Amino acid sequence: MVLFASIFFTGCQTTPEKKVYGEEEGWQSLFDGVTLNGWKASENKGTFTVRDGMIVVDGTRSHLFYVGPIENAHFKNFEFKADIMTRPGANSGIYFHTKYQETGWPDKGFEVQVNNTHSDKRKTGGLYAVSDVYKAPAEDNEWFTEHIIVQDKRIIIKVNGRTMVDWTEPEDYRHPDFPGCKISSGTFALQGHDPKSIVYYKNIMVKPLPSKPTDKIKVVIVTGGHGFEREPFFSLFDGYDDIEYVEAQQKDHSEIFEDISGWDYDVIVLYNMTQNISLQRQKNFVNLLNRGVGLLAMHHTMGSFQQWPSYRKIIGGKYYLEATDTNAASTYKHDLDFTVRIVDKSHPITRGMSDFEINDETYKNCGFEKDNHVLLTTDEPTSDKSIGWVRRYGKARVFCIQVGHGPSVYANTNYRRLVARAIRWCAGRLD
Repeated sequence: MVLFASIFFTGCQTTPEKKVYGEEEGWQSLFDGVTLNGWKASENKGTFTVRDGMIVVDGTRSHLFYVGPIENAHFKNFEFKADIMTRPGANSGIYFHTKYQETGWPDKGFEVQVNNTHSDKRKTGGLYAVSDVYKAPAEDNEWFTEHIIVQDKRIIIKVNGRTMVDWTEPEDYRHPDFPGCKISSGTFALQGHDPKSIVYYKNIMVKPLPSKPTDKIKVVIVTGGHGFEREPFFSLFDGYDDIEYVEAQQKDHSEIFEDISGWDYDVIVLYNMTQNISLQRQKNFVNLLNRGVGLLAMHHTMGSFQQWPSYRKIIGGKYYLEATDTNAASTYKHDLDFTVRIVDKSHPITRGMSDFEINDETYKNCGFEKDNHVLLTTDEPTSDKSIGWVRRYGKARVFCIQVGHGPSVYANTNYRRLVARAIRWCAGRLD
């Protein structure tokens, strides 16, 4: 027997059968069909309700932002699909690469237009004010599917399988009227435009996509709070076709984490020993890790952020600048020759490497997390045994290496190999 089920609601035609995208395809639902869990409305919150498995948009201006757990509500490359029905004269839109704001039209991100018969000349399927569509590809009072694909700098928009927009962002692109209209990363939002715009959304799905592996790994190197020989240090990151970097020298200890809305780095390299980090900056730092931004923590950064307990858990270790009730102060000793031992030769960072000699600074009496996966050790008595380890924090791959004080170690072939491999592994490019 074949069972047909129809769901009716006042004034609307039968809703379509719920679409299920197979898990093997990577699709995930952003809307449970029953509640607005995982969504947050701005200003006029009553504009959005749920009825019969649909998000109903009916009211004064408001925007419904996705704030749920999938990808920690932060998407860069993705496919997005939603089934939509408009009432006559309705105007709405789907924002992406945006962020929550309490009032007004979203300042950040792009809008994909939803408008079949509203007076606005920009119609359904257009990339609003960037690549517009002027003839509606769908009808009011009928369900249609809007499909958005973002892959690096390319945006494709389809309506019922028909490509309406295929736009690639030019280098140094800046919209003349909307400076926040730029490919970056962020969440989604549904638009409530005005009291006469009644729109229905359902089957709201996303499929996160990886960056193309041909892209260079974008690295930000955070410095400040401790002196070092700049030219020899930065030579560590030179000469790789797949790695590009910038320095973020901290003047206010941690200002790089003050605003992460336009974050565009794959890996953070910490070579700072700064101390102050506000609660908001802590939260933003952790949000980046929850998104999967990789982290390479080097040498004296083990002494950073002494008053932030979570920092030790993030990088897996801590150099104690002062004694505590449970720990003696850590110690250091310069200019020592010692052996770096590879204890896991199967890990991607250390695969195929052998023990090697090095001249560097040692640390002693540091604190370590018990769940570190140790890759490097030493038997040097002025050093702790563990000198290099990997761990996970949120979705981030983290590698912390105690070695890394001066020009002699920067020039060491094996150390340079470790740093380059660590960047690739933290970025998810080496397995």
